[in-house]
Amino acid sequence: MKYKLFNYKTFSWKKYAFETLSIFIAVVSAFSLNNWNQNRREDNAEKEIVKAVKWAVKNDLSTIKFNKDGYVLAKKSCSYLRDLIDNKPVNLDSVNIYYNQIFATYLFLPNKTGYEGLVSKGLDVIKDDGFRIRITYYYNYYFDQLTKLEDQSHSEQMYFDINNILLKYMEFNEKGKLSSVKQPINITEEERKKIFSYLWRIEANRDLKITIYTGLEEQITTLKEQAESILESME
Repeated sequence: MKYKLFNYKTFSWKKYAFETLSIFIAVVSAFSLNNWNQNRREDNAEKEIVKAVKWAVKNDLSTIKFNKDGYVLAKKSCSYLRDLIDNKPVNLDSVNIYYNQIFATYLFLPNKTGYEGLVSKGLDVIKDDGFRIRITYYYNYYFDQLTKLEDQSHSEQMYFDINNILLKYMEFNEKGKLSSVKQPINITEEERKKIFSYLWRIEANRDLKITIYTGLEEQITTLKEQAESILESME
């Protein structure tokens, strides 16, 4: 009787190499796909944040323009009131507009949605270093400066003092709104100087705000243009 002690099988190196290569390709492909998905998510997150920043600063620019135009009109209104008090010819039909505009105040409430989204996802989601720094600087410096700027309003005492001096020359319509001011206006030199000193202070305040707004407008416009450029490169 013969016994078969060993059962040899032919080992296929080609088959082993193929299986190993297949596993390697599968792992690398899965890793690459995972990286691609991660990069895609980060790119989408960056794109959405840049979009939010773009629209936020665009709205901020509209607010700045509106407030700036209001302060320019306020300066004209100060000149109008000086002429009125000095009994120079003025359009009395416009007295209500000019008189109210002198004391008008404005708010600046920038939209921080884009920046808050950026902070929540991490500042590094923005790949452009210059754009990231400009965003951070705007919301951590310019934002506070603009907000505080509008908190600095002139004293209400100015309004009441001027109002009391001119009250006897004011005429009101049936709705109780200022419709005209009678000329000639005869007030003392002390009263005239008091009103003029108030108008000077108001004008100085308006000049300061117009100057600051103009400078910030340039910075924010650059930020908006950067956002637009980045979005174009992502298309």
